[in-house]
Amino acid sequence: MAFPDLLAVIGITLLALAGGTFWSFSTGVMPGLRRVDDATFVASMRAINRAVLNPLFLVPIFVAPLLLAWAALLELDSRGGGLLLAAALVYFVGGVVVTAAGNVPLNTALDGSTAPPSQTRAAFERRWNGLNTVRSIASVVAIALAALGLVVA
Repeated sequence: MAFPDLLAVIGITLLALAGGTFWSFSTGVMPGLRRVDDATFVASMRAINRAVLNPLFLVPIFVAPLLLAWAALLELDSRGGGLLLAAALVYFVGGVVVTAAGNVPLNTALDGSTAPPSQTRAAFERRWNGLNTVRSIASVVAIALAALGLVVA
């Protein structure tokens, strides 16, 4: 296996892990938390937000687009390289930028809120879920683009 292909496979694997995390929140975690009272919701999200600050969560989210871009740059003269670059860009904007500019500030605000749980939840839940939907869709699109990039290379 050529080095760019190896980078792409590792990047796609990390991307799938990150996308799976976002998808799991969209399809299971948040629908489950929708059913709990406000205080439980706020306490649960605070605990989750603190627990995810670890390399097993953060590395896939932030390293995947770097590896895909690196692989793309090594293969830029091929159709596959262009698709890998598109995947890296789609995920970087829809996953990394949305996380850093949207979800993280909401998590920080939730963590520091002294408002009643109902107000804290109201300021957080709908916006966070919308941003997470963007991350989920961007991940799926990026995975498909990257996989195609390997197939047509």
